[in-house]
Order: sequence, then C-alpha cells, then structure tokens
Amino acid sequence: MERQHFRDRSVSFVGYFLFALCRIERLLFAPDHGRSFDPIPSRRRQTVPKGNNKRRRVTKLKANDYGIHLLVGTRGPRAWKVTIYRDGKTFNRLFSFSRYGGREAARKAADACRDELMLTHLPKLTRDIRQRLIATNTSGHPGVHYRCYTGIAYWVARTTLRNGSSVTKSFRVEHYGYERAKELAIRERERQLDSVGEYRCFKVVEGEQRLMQLMVEDPSLEISGF
Repeated sequence: MERQHFRDRSVSFVGYFLFALCRIERLLFAPDHGRSFDPIPSRRRQTVPKGNNKRRRVTKLKANDYGIHLLVGTRGPRAWKVTIYRDGKTFNRLFSFSRYGGREAARKAADACRDELMLTHLPKLTRDIRQRLIATNTSGHPGVHYRCYTGIAYWVARTTLRNGSSVTKSFRVEHYGYERAKELAIRERERQLDSVGEYRCFKVVEGEQRLMQLMVEDPSLEISGF
C-alpha cells in the first residue's frame, strides 16, 4: 500500500514536471509581435559591410538645367555631362573640372554645348509626328480608324492635344455609307490638325522653356513651332 502511494506520487511529480516544461517552452517560443525569437539568424538579417563603390554616380540638378547633369565621383563632383536625345539618337558631351579650369568654367562650356546641340537638332514638329502610321492602322491615314461597336460601324477621326486630352469625331457607316464616312473622317482629321497648330515636341517641358529663352536672348533666331 505504501509502495503504491509512493508510485502514485512519483507519477504525479513527473506529470507536473512535464507540464511545467511545456509551459516554459510555450513562453520561450511563443510568437511575439514586438520581437521574434530566431536562434539562427536568417541571411536576410545578416548585414554585409558595403565596400567602397568607386563607380561614378550621375545626379540631376535643378529641373531647369535641361540636358545637363553633374557627375559625382568618390571624391566629390568632377564634371558636367550634356545629354540630348533626338529621334532615337543620343548626343553626349563631357566637361571635366580639371580640363576646363574649375566647376564654373566647365559649366559655361556645358551650357554653350547644350544650346548648340538644341539648335542643331531641333525636335520634330508635332504635325510630322502625327502623320506617322502605326502598326494597328488599317485605313492608310494617320488618326483615322474604323470601329464597330455593338454591330454599329463608324469611321473615327482622333487627334491628341498638347495637354494630353483628345478630340474625337465619328461618322456612322449606316448613315453616310462606307466610303463617304471614311472620306469625312479623313477631312475631319485634317481640320483637327489645322486647329491644333504646330509646335516642337519636347518630351519634357524644360526643353521647350530653354529653347524659348534662347529665342528671347537672340531675336534673330527664326524657329518654327513657337
């Protein structure tokens, strides 16, 4: 009887010990939103010391410095770079401080080069760009498309304006006939182009602003599209 009582007490003690061990394990490995226990740090947490990056960085200055960038090396600014994009071509010129006798002198040379490139390689007029045929055009006339909505066919004339909006006018085939509706759409497209006018197509407004400044500085410049 005494042995049985001692055995029961031993079993209860072992059970209590296992229960306490499980409680401790839960407390240690319970998910905590404030901090997470990770005995083996993952690769993402390991910080790798960054080496000295000797590659030069290109930083853009103010928005009105169209086409001109400052090249910054490991020892600080070192040159001005002129970059002009025209019709799929890139024109690059480099003006180092050491070659031109300082930062200000190099900047003046870069400004003069940028202005010369702008006047030599003017952007195309918007009318020339609008007259390009795209791959999806089936009418043979830019800006004129055939559309059919819910069984109703139209010839549509569409022109994008300078502010990004568009002017659209459609001619119903059922009302005018196929050929007549197409002819009216072609005429409407020409009318839209005439009403929009011509201007130089810059990708960024800073380029247009700089060209206008050049025309103010030199009234003898005659550039169409302004």
